[in-house]
Amino acid sequence: MLTASLLSATVISAPVMALNIVLTNDDSWDTQNIQIMKSALIDAGHSVIMSAPCTGQSGKGGAMTFLKPVSVDETKAAQQEFCVGDTDTSVAFADYAEGTPVMAVLYGIDVAAQRLWGQAPDLVISGPNEGNNLGFMNNNSGTLGATMIALSRGIPAIAVSANENTAHDADQSERVAHTVVEVVAKLASSRPSGSPLLPAYTGLNINTPEEMVNNLGYKFTDVGWNGGGIEFKFSDDLSGDAVLIGYMVQKLMAGGMDQATAKATAQTAMQGKQGLSFSMGDAGDTNANSEGNAVKAGYITISTIDGNVQAARAKVSLTEQRLLGLN
Repeated sequence: MLTASLLSATVISAPVMALNIVLTNDDSWDTQNIQIMKSALIDAGHSVIMSAPCTGQSGKGGAMTFLKPVSVDETKAAQQEFCVGDTDTSVAFADYAEGTPVMAVLYGIDVAAQRLWGQAPDLVISGPNEGNNLGFMNNNSGTLGATMIALSRGIPAIAVSANENTAHDADQSERVAHTVVEVVAKLASSRPSGSPLLPAYTGLNINTPEEMVNNLGYKFTDVGWNGGGIEFKFSDDLSGDAVLIGYMVQKLMAGGMDQATAKATAQTAMQGKQGLSFSMGDAGDTNANSEGNAVKAGYITISTIDGNVQAARAKVSLTEQRLLGLN
């Protein structure tokens, strides 16, 4: 395990190596996390293009809208900030085109980066997400969807996911952004001359714990299956979902509502409503080195990922043996 203090000391002693970075997310361009992340990267000397969805696109995975024209908001082009996707909900469904994380990052890579740098970025950073993306949940994550499409282009990419408290706690957001800047600096200072930041088609999935002030340092982890202690289910009455109600209460309290009123409001709003819900569970994965367990314990986790859905060779061989004889 590499402690946070050791990594910090290494980074501080290393020269700044400016990179061209496309920054995206799945929570929209108008969020605290992405704005603070952009500022931190620029302060560290990097050139940054923000290309994100115009509206919240959490849980969209690798979704994309195609065979339709897509709106791009370039009103903040002078600040190298762009958002992708329609925002006028009065548009007919057949014509409405959402800007998913995959589409947003591709705009950054294929259009904005070419205009500004004349080439692909050195790095794509997706996040920080308002909520952790761990284990099996990575399959559904828009944060990871944008990361994977960048990896498919051979561009090094880092997915960053933080606790939900970063949606309204600027101090936590600042600490997460500083963590990412440290990791990027370490990658840049340690790479061989002329080499990319990471091996081809390889990325990182970084998750930060609830309390960054007292985090236990960096831990290199496996993705595993544990989604951080939660699993999906479909509920016929969302008012009984403790995780969902807790999330809504947190949002309402961030808007100034007291806790008791926020809880009553959330439960009334969800009473009798059906929809996707959460239950508590570890997906059968209690391995301390799985990122879902490690981030819950208080570590900043770093898992190495790639854009290939190929199973490990040992699993392939076992499966192929069972299928022998198929015509």
